[in-house]
Amino acid sequence: MNNTMVDFPLTLKQCRVITEIMKIGTEKDASVSLNLSQPSVSRALSQAESALQIRIFTRGWSGAEPTSEGEVVISSCNTLLQMMADTERHLQQNVSSLLKLKAYAEWRHFMVIDAVVKVGSASVAAQTLGITQPAVSKTLKEIENMVQQPLFLRTRHGLMPQEAAKQLASLYLRISPVAQALRHTLQSLPNELTGRLSVGMLSFSCQDIVPVAFASIFKQHPRIRLQAMQGPYHMLSNALRQGEIDCFLGLMRKGPIHPDLIELPLVRAQYALIARADHPVHRYAKTLSDLTNERWIVARHGTPIRDYFESLFHSIDNKPPIQALEMLTFASSEELVIHSDAIALLFYDDWNIHQLNPRLKQIPIELPNPECTLGITLHRDRQSPLIDTFMDELTLTIEQKLALA
Repeated sequence: MNNTMVDFPLTLKQCRVITEIMKIGTEKDASVSLNLSQPSVSRALSQAESALQIRIFTRGWSGAEPTSEGEVVISSCNTLLQMMADTERHLQQNVSSLLKLKAYAEWRHFMVIDAVVKVGSASVAAQTLGITQPAVSKTLKEIENMVQQPLFLRTRHGLMPQEAAKQLASLYLRISPVAQALRHTLQSLPNELTGRLSVGMLSFSCQDIVPVAFASIFKQHPRIRLQAMQGPYHMLSNALRQGEIDCFLGLMRKGPIHPDLIELPLVRAQYALIARADHPVHRYAKTLSDLTNERWIVARHGTPIRDYFESLFHSIDNKPPIQALEMLTFASSEELVIHSDAIALLFYDDWNIHQLNPRLKQIPIELPNPECTLGITLHRDRQSPLIDTFMDELTLTIEQKLALA
């Protein structure tokens, strides 16, 4: 085989595998969608990463997440496959049976088509490509089956390309530069902080400081992929241990759930009883005992705030209300308080309590030991410049916020 056969950085099968994993989220589901075995999908991805000498995906909260370099590869693969799909749609107009160009075509099919269109002969095309004439004939038959229409008309002067062959040759001229440019594009990426930063947030926690820190990071390091997701403690802890997220924020407990994890304090806060600003409770409630018959909005079981809620009623020898309404987000809890007669047990740092929505009001009942701490949970052995950058921005955001309190 001579130098006329072009060496592409990725096969078209690898492009299909990469885009399907991105679309569906896992190698297992991609294998079902592509009608390939899971080992075949895993092997194709591994070979692509080896050829490009990069990591295309990393394990994420919802499955495979692309790296910064992976985003470039995915964009290139999407472009190639979209151009193939466009050509397939044009060819589909000529036949009723479903075409299989995008699903099965490989570079050798396009190179053979292009060569035969140029020289008008299977034998000359074989010499040009450095392969045998039977290999050329076999490849032409394969792609003819994919498009379900004749590619060449045999004449006394050679092989005359039909419309389908011309369209395929034109497609090859458009997609080959895109594919060949991939390595150069990856090598020319700026030398800056890259990667994925995935942050978990416990219910009610840090929704006002994470976006500010993210905005600053995005401005300074545009090639970092930023993700934030909310979930319960055990789910986020497992995700952190498995490398699906990099850290998570929320009310600190008595210690992390697993020795692999560490907790660092961020900001002090206090539990507070909140009701609608015009709620009658502000006039008559003087002690916790006055609130035993109220309807309550609290966090879910197993959270520090729920434990504190139940301890309040145990401290006055009362059972906690069993009809408490559990909410998952801070904003939804405040909105529900505004539009109902329920009382919420929430927590606020100094800035947030001073900026309380005017339609809400703190019930002036002194709570026992109301102090709590918002912190960040990290993996003991998985630190990185990305996490350090996030910690720096988070600390700066908190300092600026509390300076205004």
